[in-house]
Amino acid sequence: MTSASATPTAPARPATTTKLTGLTRHNVAALTGLTGWTVSKTTAIYNGTPTAALDSVQHRMDQVRSKEGGRATGYQSLIAVRNKLREPSTGTSHPAVTVTIKKATKKKPTTLTGSPKARLTRKRQEDFTAAQLVGALEDAWSVIRTKHPEVPQAVIVVGSGTATRQAKHGHYAPTRWQHGDNQLAEVLISGEGLKRPVPEVLTTLLHEAARGLANTREIKDTSRQGRWHNEKFATHAKELGLEPTKDPKFGWSACTLRDETTKAYSHVITDLTKALKAYRHPEVLGSGKEKNSNNAVACACQCPRRIRVAKSVLEEGSITCDVCETQFEPDE
Repeated sequence: MTSASATPTAPARPATTTKLTGLTRHNVAALTGLTGWTVSKTTAIYNGTPTAALDSVQHRMDQVRSKEGGRATGYQSLIAVRNKLREPSTGTSHPAVTVTIKKATKKKPTTLTGSPKARLTRKRQEDFTAAQLVGALEDAWSVIRTKHPEVPQAVIVVGSGTATRQAKHGHYAPTRWQHGDNQLAEVLISGEGLKRPVPEVLTTLLHEAARGLANTREIKDTSRQGRWHNEKFATHAKELGLEPTKDPKFGWSACTLRDETTKAYSHVITDLTKALKAYRHPEVLGSGKEKNSNNAVACACQCPRRIRVAKSVLEEGSITCDVCETQFEPDE
C-alpha cells in the first residue's frame, strides 16, 4: 500500500539575511555546500541573522577539526569568516571581509485622513465610476438590439426606483428624449435594483426591451398606468428569452431568465458583473397619509405627468397625455 506524498511548499522567506562581501576564493570554497548559505565569486549570503550564520560556520569548523585537524584545507578560511561574523559583538575588524545585515521591514499602514464618509468616497472613486456602470448597461442594451432589431434605440439612465409608493426595478417611456429631429425612448434602471444579482438586472433590461418591442409594433401591452402587463406583453417577453409568471396584481410583469437565455448572454453577464459595483439606497418617504382637500382623484400617465380630476369626470371617458400618448389612470 502506497501513500500519496505531500506537495512540497516553498520555504518561508527569512526575516533577516546576512551578507558577506570581499571574500577570497578560499573563503567561498569553504562556505560552498554549507546549509543556509548561497555563495558566488566574492559574496556569500546566509538566510538568517549574524548569530545564526556564526553558529553555522562554527559547526563546520568543529566538523573539519575533528576529522582533518586544525591544519586542514579551508580551516583557516573558515576562521577568517568566523572572526568577521563576531564583529557585531566583539567590535573587531577584518581588513577584507565586510558584513551587511538586511532586516525585513514591515510596510507602514496608510494613514487615512478625513471623515469615514469622505474616506469611503475617495476609496470608491479609485475603482468605480458611474460612467462605467451606465456604459455597461448601454452595451447590454446594444447586444439585445443586435439579437432583436425591432427593439428601439433608447437612452439608458440610472435613477431612483423608490421615489413613489410603488417601488420598481425599471421603466420604459417612449419619446421621452429629443435628439435633433428624433425622439428617443428612455429605459430607466433603478439604482436600488442594482443590489440584486446581475442576471436579475439583465432580466429587467430584457423586460423593458419587451416593452419597447410592443411600442415598435404599436401594440398596447400594459394598462393601469403601466402596472398591469397583459398577455401581449407575455408574448413579447417570451420572444426575448424570458419566462413570465402571472401575478393577480401586476399581470405578467414578473419574469425570469430561461436557461438558454442565460447562456446566450453569458458574456453580457460577465461584463455587467465587472461594472455593477455600486447600488443606490432607497428613498426615505414620509409615513403620514396625505390629506385630500376635495374628492378629486389623483391620476398619472407613463411620463409620469400627474393631474387631479373629479371622479365623475374620469368616469365619463379616458384622458390621454399628449406627451407619452398614454391614458391618465388613478394613482393607486
